[in-house]
Amino acid sequence: MPFADVIGQDGPKKKIRTALAQQAIGHAYLFSGDDGIGKRLMALRFAQALSCETPPASSQPDSCGHCRACEQIDSGTYPDLLIIEPEQDKANPQIKIDRVREIERHVIYRPLLSARKICIIDDADRLNANAANAFLKTLEDPPEHSLFILVTSRPLRLLATVRSRCLTLRFSPATPAEFEGALALKQATATEDARFLSRVCGNRIGVALRTDLAELRSRHDRFFDLCRSETLAHTTAVLQQAEELSKAQPFPDVIDWLSHGLRDVLLMTLGTRQDLLLHQSHIPLLEQIAASLTPADVVELMDVLQTLEQAPTQNLNLQLCLENFLFRFHQTMHRDAA
Repeated sequence: MPFADVIGQDGPKKKIRTALAQQAIGHAYLFSGDDGIGKRLMALRFAQALSCETPPASSQPDSCGHCRACEQIDSGTYPDLLIIEPEQDKANPQIKIDRVREIERHVIYRPLLSARKICIIDDADRLNANAANAFLKTLEDPPEHSLFILVTSRPLRLLATVRSRCLTLRFSPATPAEFEGALALKQATATEDARFLSRVCGNRIGVALRTDLAELRSRHDRFFDLCRSETLAHTTAVLQQAEELSKAQPFPDVIDWLSHGLRDVLLMTLGTRQDLLLHQSHIPLLEQIAASLTPADVVELMDVLQTLEQAPTQNLNLQLCLENFLFRFHQTMHRDAA
């Protein structure tokens, strides 16, 4: 059953199935929520449920997943489905007005095979001003046979007038149990690895599935390299590390592994149960670090890290901010040695 492919999301799933059962489908839906939690997949399953040639005999509307229509929707070749996405090869991906004209040409004619002419707009917040205003006119007077599904992780970037003409369904990350079960099923991921991904990816299954686990662990291990006294023992070493980290892309990943590492140190200073720690393989080193620190010490470092996180958006010199953080980091971690 294709709706079962969407992990969790019981609320949106129930509303869509109720609308299908009662034949009370709106002309426009807005699927909003974090990136990588199943919004686009739900939009495709919705389209399949409307178009399936051999729907299963069940109490809940669904699709078979293997008829011609279902397979064409999955591959993006179904004649009554149009999928619009931003230009991925641009520095600032946008959906421009020519794609909205394509939407207009798509929905103006009656469907060939399905009950509806369906248009899925992924990352709909990427509609530029001209495109958004042109699309609004289509939403204000949609063809009877049309269905628009807007998918976004940043709904407030859409025009308020566009949002007001859509039925909004809010999506949430899966529970840890749902997340770990899905990874075990889809990738045969070991329990410890699934738990690590659950915490780092915020239970966002789509994000986890496109994450290189070995590379992710390598990045997080760098925190513990910084904790070792010899890594930042000299000014030259601090400057070199700051330069390397300032060039790391994307920079939010650096903030992510630094904050997760400091979280574990803080929990250790508070005497929290060790099974709640993210970096299970580094518990001996965490115990050693926490022995000479107080929670206030770690919170102070977290405050400096927060300033560092804001550096790219406040036109601050990123390398200088990193140097400041790393000096403070080393002084705090090795105060007794000093």
